[in-house]
Amino acid sequence: MDVQNLREQALDAGTHTSAAAARNRALEGAAAGAARRNGRAQAESKPFPTAAVLGGLALSLFMAALDATIVSTAMPKIAAGLGSFDHYTWPFTSYLLTCTLATLLCGACATRFGHKRVFACGISVFAVASAGCALSNSLDALTAWRAVQGVGGGLVEAGVFIAMAELFEPRVRGKYMGILSSMYGLASIAGPLAGGLIADTVGWHWIFLANLPLSIVALVLAVRFLPGKQAHSERSFDLPGAVCAAAAIVPLTLAFSLTGSAFAWFSVPFFGLLALAGVMIAALVLVERRRDHAIVPVRLFRRAQVNGAVAMGFCSQFALLVGVMFVPRFVQEGLGLSSTASALATIPMTLALVVGSTLAGRVFGRNGRMRAISRIGFLVLGIGALLLCLVGPATGMVQLAYSSAVLGFGIGVNMPMTNIAAQTAVEPRDMGKVTSLALFYRGLGGTVGSAACGAVAGASYPSAALPVFALCVGAGIAGLVLSGTLPRLIERRR
Repeated sequence: MDVQNLREQALDAGTHTSAAAARNRALEGAAAGAARRNGRAQAESKPFPTAAVLGGLALSLFMAALDATIVSTAMPKIAAGLGSFDHYTWPFTSYLLTCTLATLLCGACATRFGHKRVFACGISVFAVASAGCALSNSLDALTAWRAVQGVGGGLVEAGVFIAMAELFEPRVRGKYMGILSSMYGLASIAGPLAGGLIADTVGWHWIFLANLPLSIVALVLAVRFLPGKQAHSERSFDLPGAVCAAAAIVPLTLAFSLTGSAFAWFSVPFFGLLALAGVMIAALVLVERRRDHAIVPVRLFRRAQVNGAVAMGFCSQFALLVGVMFVPRFVQEGLGLSSTASALATIPMTLALVVGSTLAGRVFGRNGRMRAISRIGFLVLGIGALLLCLVGPATGMVQLAYSSAVLGFGIGVNMPMTNIAAQTAVEPRDMGKVTSLALFYRGLGGTVGSAACGAVAGASYPSAALPVFALCVGAGIAGLVLSGTLPRLIERRR
């Protein structure tokens, strides 16, 4: 019995010792885990190099915006090099389609996976697709790779503004947002000129290969310096919402991007695509209204500021694309000047856009008067559109230059304001999604604007300035009215 008792006591002591050791190991593991989490949190909360982050974001946005325009002047050379002019517009349409879809889905992807990962993924996809475009040996292959490139471009464009919303409070964000928004203006100048020059000298393949070093630099800056912190994350991805959104966006984008080339306005295909888009939008609303982590949170549209912000972005981009499309054609067909002169004719408008965007961001950063700045922007936009209504073959380049510059300045003033207005209308958890919505509506405004310009102008470009820019006057008036939905003042956070 004594031996048995001693054995049992020894076993009990061993058990207690093992349990105590296990508890100690668990406590040590928990402490180490907490230390690692605290270390990560401290690393995320450390100050980051603002200049390097902004440089990476600006370069990425410029690269994506440039690729949307650089192909336009090189497309005749590309089609000739590939030996096919069939489906000439498909590379444009495929890029526009996937870019629009990726822009809308980017907010939900960033909320689920983190904006830094999604942004880096967008740059990587864009770079790989650029290489694929350069190596394409047929127009169909180029169209396919352009579709992939559009996915990367959409993730990059939306990712830039989502990252800005995560990293900076609204007043500070305004100053930087104006600088970033001006990248669109610079790209619209550099794109057509660079596309024609590269295609005529070293060959069209280098239009796409030039993206590779830019992508590498942008990716290194993003991975090295862009903080990964974000205000809110979700554990699931809304796949049914993504499917419904895609099913709605595809026919809606095709209806306006193909009209005038594949089919006419007020035709059966046009109304058929619009009807299909309407049905799928209704299905999207039904699917999303009860979902906690919806890709398109329907509840956001109950807020007047959100509706006003996305509608103002639509109006501003509508006017921009009307100007970008009409002015070069007017220079060639109305004034009888060369294609080089027509490419240079948009420079006053785009330079004024850059100045307006940068200035508006700085003024907002100082005084926070969102509504007043937006109203001034749309007022100037409307005045510029009125001046352009008076342009004709007898007026010449001088009047065209300063009139288009006034229009561009008004558009530029509103470019940073519409994004910030949408972002300040929602809670942090919805910041990424509302940013994607704002960019989606802005892109849709450009698509509709370019289609409307072609429909109204028709074949009589020299005499079409009045009806074309009357549309922009209407956009300016609508923007003035919608500015009333914005807050008068955004206070600086402390």
